[in-house]
Amino acid sequence: MSIARRAALVSLIGSLLPGWGTSGGWAAAQAPGGATQPVRAICGSSPGSITDLIARIVQPGLAQRLGQPVVVDNRPGAGGNIAAEMLARAAPDGSTIMVISAGIVTLNPFLYRGLPFDPVRDIRLVSRLTAGGFLLAVPAATGVTDLDGLVAHLRRKGGAANYGSPGIGFAMHVGSEVFLQAIGARVTHVPYRGSAEAANALAAGEVDFLFDSRGPLLPHLEAGRIRVIANGGTLPDPNYPDLPRLSDRLPGVVVQSWTAIAAPAVLAAPLLRRLDDATRATLEDPVVEDRLRRVGNGGSYLGPEALAAFFAEERARAVRGVELAGIRPQ
Repeated sequence: MSIARRAALVSLIGSLLPGWGTSGGWAAAQAPGGATQPVRAICGSSPGSITDLIARIVQPGLAQRLGQPVVVDNRPGAGGNIAAEMLARAAPDGSTIMVISAGIVTLNPFLYRGLPFDPVRDIRLVSRLTAGGFLLAVPAATGVTDLDGLVAHLRRKGGAANYGSPGIGFAMHVGSEVFLQAIGARVTHVPYRGSAEAANALAAGEVDFLFDSRGPLLPHLEAGRIRVIANGGTLPDPNYPDLPRLSDRLPGVVVQSWTAIAAPAVLAAPLLRRLDDATRATLEDPVVEDRLRRVGNGGSYLGPEALAAFFAEERARAVRGVELAGIRPQ
């Protein structure tokens, strides 16, 4: 066969293969020696954090379905802003994605002055990975067993009532203020240095309630020192499916967390679809589903369009919560 005919045949075959000939990313780009180029999955928190664990759970499935190695790249610092800036500045060729947590794109714009990225203009949320409510927890010693009991308890304590959080500006802090506004209570905020310290304070009875995820609360739940009385999210909790949701009693009160796959904003439509397809298929894997449920909220897929609408709702909640909390950018 002549060189010209071989070239024509290669061109014809290439035109029939998805992604062949596109620039970079998941278009079967080959490094020297035939090895596919890796995809960097940035994570804005340290190894062992919940977002890092989620990233490593979905990593093998994404790699398998994209046909390329996926390498988790932890870039903690500045509340995730360092990682988000890296993503925003990355080439939109599919070689860089991010496993992003909600606060980076909903709360950080209100907490930090002069952010080097705009979460709407510079970042494209592709697929939601997980979503779930923070648990409303109380000290077991108070005898409070439900929302009505907590409201009555706070009213009895009056000005002495307080609540804990992992720190100023965290979703648990902002959400608590939305909750308190809904029940008409004024309660003092006591910020701690992280969730573990706040959970310890709750177990010791130093604060009257807090919102947090199951992980930091679990040792105290198992020891019977604290009790969870409500789910702050819009979805049933996979570990406590019968736990009442706050939003069913208090419309508009949503205190939840979520993670998503994100990419540079101008990622081409074919690459966006391919990444979304790979993510959806990964989350449908029963093994992945089980592992995500074990570390927290469990998988909760939304595609690009539905995620964009969800993100708009979350940003509106953040604006209201930050205003109620009286937080000023630093």
